[in-house]
Amino acid sequence: MTTSTSASPPSEAPLIDLDRVTRRFALGKVLDPRKRRIVHAVEDVSLSLGPGETLAIVGESGCGKSTLARLAVGLLRPTMGEVRIGGVPAGSRLPRGVRRTVQFVSQNPWSALNRRKSIGHAIGQPLAVHGLGASDAERAARVHELLEQVGLPPEYAERRPGGVSGGELQRATVARALAASPRAIVLDGPTASLDVGVKATLVNLLLDLRESLGLGYVLITHELDIARHLATHVAVMYLGRVVEWGPAEEIFAAPRHPYTRTLLAAIPEPDPARRELPVLTGEVPSAVNPPPGCAFHPRCPYAVDRCAHEMPELVSIGERRSACLRDAELLDIAAAEDG
Repeated sequence: MTTSTSASPPSEAPLIDLDRVTRRFALGKVLDPRKRRIVHAVEDVSLSLGPGETLAIVGESGCGKSTLARLAVGLLRPTMGEVRIGGVPAGSRLPRGVRRTVQFVSQNPWSALNRRKSIGHAIGQPLAVHGLGASDAERAARVHELLEQVGLPPEYAERRPGGVSGGELQRATVARALAASPRAIVLDGPTASLDVGVKATLVNLLLDLRESLGLGYVLITHELDIARHLATHVAVMYLGRVVEWGPAEEIFAAPRHPYTRTLLAAIPEPDPARRELPVLTGEVPSAVNPPPGCAFHPRCPYAVDRCAHEMPELVSIGERRSACLRDAELLDIAAAEDG
């Protein structure tokens, strides 16, 4: 897993490669550009995904995670920067054979499927679109195979979305994503609408599919326990920017950025005596008018004057990257706090 700023040869290219990607949205219809309000949804993000890896993108609501997911799969185009799928720029003319290598699973399966059509019809659509299967009978057999692959009986092909549970429906959306034989799946909050037991079943399914098919995942989530269980790498976002990135084990064991420490401290702890939450002050800044310097500085307990004026770069430190002007100093402070 690497961050990248240049294209790799197609034979060695990452499954998904975001190169200094920025996405901004204009609010309302204003003729005068000087009066136009701009939402800075994603700013200067470079990330890549390799086979068999799971990149979890975590952060508070509104930090740009879902926008980044849609950029990664080609549903949105970047304002600046480039998205590459298998080494090919993800523009409007992306070859169909390349496009199907990356699929998308949304957090709301009810809105993702047509309630008037059967589940089998939904799973079979990618087969028809991409010309997979020589006949209707062959495609129907493939639909049954995909249902069994995600732990659903073949007869579910005849049911409509309203006739199954939320967990079963999310499994069906995973089966639809698998229909195109992808190499990577972008999962935008796949467990957000499920109860605890169903979440565990879906996470185990995703792990099994990653191992058996060699899939890569981009996992968008605010559930850090899910990220810890699934991820090989973690990118932490704050107000549209990646503030920390690295191997999941290292991020969860020893976070470097103050914001990451705050997020991880919020993971439920069974023993209240061992739970010490850092205190954050202030409100989440507006993506329309982000603060100068480090965007986290108005809430950071370690901020100094320069944090309000200097934009920190995402600097490599071994296998990790962190965007904090006081990174070296805070390592000593963190060690002292952790005892």
